[in-house]
Amino acid sequence: MATTGSAAGPRILIVEDDPTLAENLYGYLERQGMAPDVAYDGHGALTLLRESPFDAMVLDLGLPGLDGLGVLRAMGRDPALWRPVLVLTARERLEDKLLAFELGAEDYLVKPFSLAEVVARLRVLARRGRGGEAGPLVHGDLRYDPHAQTVTLAGRPLVLPRKSVLLLAALMQSAGGLATHARLTAALWPDGPPSDRALHDQVHLLRRRLRAERGPDIVADPGRGWRISQDAGDGASHR
Repeated sequence: MATTGSAAGPRILIVEDDPTLAENLYGYLERQGMAPDVAYDGHGALTLLRESPFDAMVLDLGLPGLDGLGVLRAMGRDPALWRPVLVLTARERLEDKLLAFELGAEDYLVKPFSLAEVVARLRVLARRGRGGEAGPLVHGDLRYDPHAQTVTLAGRPLVLPRKSVLLLAALMQSAGGLATHARLTAALWPDGPPSDRALHDQVHLLRRRLRAERGPDIVADPGRGWRISQDAGDGASHR
């Protein structure tokens, strides 16, 4: 099913193995001015993500072959593939929802659902997915391209896990100023972190990687948040 919607509308990838549901979603999104395309399995979804610049995607978890969680994991390993994800599934267990969020999904909706609600949520995600139109973020030798969701350090590609990319982008958006605990948490987990230590653990992982690559350091302001320094190891407090 090829994309036929308006080129100016949000580009949405529907990943759904039920042909009837996929067709209903496709038709409704197209009538709402969006430009949808469809993949019926996980491997097909990854192929389309490599070929087309989607603004957001609707992802079923119960896919044949590579399931929805496998798609999220694959996207997390390759930031260039990542797009904001609305999980649309029959799985209503809290454990499934928490795992999807931990793997990077931004939103989660349980079937049956309202098509109007799906569109409303996708519009929010698509605006986030189009954030690259504002241009890249640059901090010293670090450069983050929000559209491709890629990071380079002194011109060299820096491959990071999905959460590390989100964290680094939020820090860079503060332009060397303080990024609060609340702001960073919201950037990584819109519905709340999985544990009290989750953000500290993510900061530690990103700091360790940047130090290994001789990049800028991440400096703590105890009780408030973190900032990204201009140089590696500027001697400030770390937590």
